[in-house]
Amino acid sequence: MNDRAGNLHRAAVVAWLLLAASVACWPFTDAGIGWMISSLAFVALLLPLPGIFRASNRALRAAPMAIAPALVFAITEVIANPPARPWATATLGLALLAFAAVLAVLRAAK
Repeated sequence: MNDRAGNLHRAAVVAWLLLAASVACWPFTDAGIGWMISSLAFVALLLPLPGIFRASNRALRAAPMAIAPALVFAITEVIANPPARPWATATLGLALLAFAAVLAVLRAAK
């Protein structure tokens, strides 16, 4: 892995961990986002994490699908739950960042 690809990989790992931390913080806010929703989104984000750490192309290609539950729940909370809007908006931004970082790593690997 060249220097650029290594930097992109580190950025993707950091973005993915920030997204997972954002989702893990949902139930600790007074926004009304429950444990079940948070755990479903969080577990989905944990699935590709070992492959992302190893920079496995297969895991990186499958990783965007793991963002889908967090993305869906965050969009729902932004629309329907006014107290949750700041947290859900942060999660939406981090989901976009993680998605873009994973795609950048895949593009640099070619």
